[in-house]
Order: sequence, then structure tokens, then C-alpha cells
Amino acid sequence: MTRWSPAWWPLRVRVALAFLAATAVAVTGLGVLVQVRVSAALDDRLRDSVAAEADRLEAERGHDRWDAVAGLGGEVHAQVIGPRGDVRVSSRLVAEPLLDAASLRSGRSGWVERTATVLDDDAAAAGRRDPERERLLLLVRPVGEDYLVVGTSRQDADEALTTLRNQLLIAGPLALAVAGGLGYLVAGAALRPIERMRARAATISARSAGERLPVPAADDELRRLALTLNAMIERLDDGLQRERRFVADASHDLRTPLALMLTEIELALARPRTPEELRVALSSVEEEVRRLIALAEDLLERAGSEGPSLRVESRPVDLVALAARVVERFGVAAGSRGIEMTAPRPVEVRGDITHLDRALSNLVDNAIRHGAGDIEVAVRATSGGAVVTVTDEGDGLPEDFWPRSGPSGQGLRIVREIARAHGGSIDVEHVGDRTHVHLVLASPTVVAP
Repeated sequence: MTRWSPAWWPLRVRVALAFLAATAVAVTGLGVLVQVRVSAALDDRLRDSVAAEADRLEAERGHDRWDAVAGLGGEVHAQVIGPRGDVRVSSRLVAEPLLDAASLRSGRSGWVERTATVLDDDAAAAGRRDPERERLLLLVRPVGEDYLVVGTSRQDADEALTTLRNQLLIAGPLALAVAGGLGYLVAGAALRPIERMRARAATISARSAGERLPVPAADDELRRLALTLNAMIERLDDGLQRERRFVADASHDLRTPLALMLTEIELALARPRTPEELRVALSSVEEEVRRLIALAEDLLERAGSEGPSLRVESRPVDLVALAARVVERFGVAAGSRGIEMTAPRPVEVRGDITHLDRALSNLVDNAIRHGAGDIEVAVRATSGGAVVTVTDEGDGLPEDFWPRSGPSGQGLRIVREIARAHGGSIDVEHVGDRTHVHLVLASPTVVAP
């Protein structure tokens, strides 16, 4: 397929050419129809005129005399021809027999067309003989043993048809030119909404994913196309946002264990350590490596799933023991800031221990990184589940905290997602100079011995 193929032409040109082709077919058909109808009308008028003249000549004949035929002039010609082809009587402008003997012997009657030599009426009146060959429309009627032949020239009708044909040949291309221009303009107007959608689509990127294509007001195919494309862009935008959240979650979740491992290694290398101290440090690093492996497996599972929701395994979880392990793990990272845990009694819930560990780790890590003063972790049972509260002496959270991006908001967003997967929620309140973050778990089974 070459670039000169119609498939390479702009859509506007192809639409205009299709409109032009349809118009050409219509104009050609109309021209042929007009030509045929006008020709038939002229032919009918000639036949009526000749038939009327033949009726008059027959009516005026008397005792085998054809004086009316002999005196006939003008545009109508007549002859009375014998059975052997001899001309008995002829009008004054006919210079030869209108029918020959062969035509008469064949018994031809009715309407006949032939070319004959006739004189010009004005020249004959002036005494000149200027014969011309003309096409004649003849009516042959048997009258006794003779034949009455009455005819008229088709010259005027032929000239009228020629003039009409020439006018159609001139008007046709002009009409096609006008139709082609109008088709081009109409195609441009019809494609203008599509061009606007194309121009808007070219400006939509990952940074402007909230933009949508303009939707025409008319309820037509273009409106449905715009709505369909906007729905597709919405799905792509949702997928992009899920991908961004997944990458942010992965970065945030992997950063905390790596930071704890780095702290353990730095402390182990800060001064000479006994074998027992090194064993304890390596055990802590081993625990964080296992957490990293579990997080990586969970992230891979979420990346392969169709939806963004977490998959939660419902198993009994000792929430107090889990919180104690988290507090112990972050003890080194807290440094001089103390981490205190309070739990009046054991609390057991049903949930996913891996996700709950992520949630508690994010809460404590967020308090260490973005809070101030000592940190308190409290676990208590409620009538419908359990609540874990992490308190620090930070400045609290602004009203636009959740929509805002950043490490702190990212951590609490992950906690909120885990809480919702367990049928719970996360609440943040600022009382005095202390900030309380409540992880509410609505567990179907809560044991508080």
C-alpha cells in the first residue's frame, strides 16, 4: 500500500470524495433523466402536430384531389405517393420522395424517421432553391391505393436537445465542484469535535490524569464515543493510582525493616562486642530479614491480584504479645525516647498477624519519626473488638493530612487500609500537647481473660 493509496488520505478528504462521488452519480442520473424526459416531450409534441396535420389534410381532401397537400408550406411537409413509389402530390418544399418503393412494398405504415432533402421556406419564397438534408419524423397512412405521408423536421427538437445536453455538461461539473467544496466543509464541521477530543487527549498525561475529553451536548455517536473514552481514561487513571500506591506502600514497608537492620548493624560495629551481643544483634537482623521476606511475598501477591484490596487470613492473634514484640523491635530506633506499653489484660483477636504487625510497626515508626517525647502503646478490649492506641507528644495532624502526600501520611494510609480489611478504622485526635492514634479492630472473636 503506497502513500498515494486512498487509505493514506486524510479522513476529511475521503469523506468529501465519497460525498462528491455520490453527488456525481445523482447529477449524472438526473441529467440522463432530464434528457430522456425532454426528448420524449418534444417527440410527443412533434407527433401530435404531425397527426393533427394529417387529420386536417384527410378531412380537406375532395374527389381524389389533394389541393391542401400541394399548397402546404412551412415546417410541415406532405406527399401522396402511389403504390409504385410515384409521387402523386407533394408539398412545395419537398425536393424528393419521402418514401421509396421498397418501403411501400414492405407495407410500412405508422411512424417512420428518415433523412430527406427539403427546401428552406424563406429561400423558396424568394425564388431560390437551397436544399438541405434534414431528419424528418413521418406519419404514413394508407388512403385507398395511395399513401399519405406527412412529416416535420426534427432539426429544432435536435437543436434543443443538443443545447440542453451542453448546458447539463456545463452545469454538472459546476454542481460537482460546489458539492465537493460543501462536502469538504461539512466533513470538517463533523470531524471538529473529534479533533477537539484528539487535542485534549494529547494533553492528558500521568501528571494531568484528572483531565477528561470534552463531551458533545448532542446525544449522538460522538457523545457516546467521548463517554466511552472518558470511562477508559478513568480506568487507566485508577490503575495508575493503584500502581503508585503499590510502589509507595512497598517503599514504605521495606524502609522500616531496613532502617532497623541498619541501626542494629551500626550499633554492633560501634564498639567491640561479645559473641553473645553479636548473637543477639544477628538474631534481630534475622527477624527483620524474615519480615522483609514476608513483606516481599505479600507485595508480590498484591501485584499479581486483580484488585487493590488486601487478602486477610483470619486466625487468632495475641494482640498484646504482638504489640510487645513491635515495641521491643523499635526500642533501639527510639534512642533516648522511651517506649512504654500498657495492656491491663491479654487481648486476642481474629485477623492476619502479618498485616497487623505492619500496622503496629507503621504506627510506632510514625511516632518515632514525626512525633516528640515518650511514646506509649496501649492495647485494650472493647465490646466489639479491640483498640491499639499509640500516643506521643507531637503537634498533631492538620485537617488536610489524609489527602497530603508524604512519609507520615503514607504510613497511616497503609494502617487505615489494613484496619478496613479487618472491619475497623483508624482515628487521630490531638488532646493538649499529646497526639493519639487509635487503631480500631472490629473482630468477631475477642478473648480477654
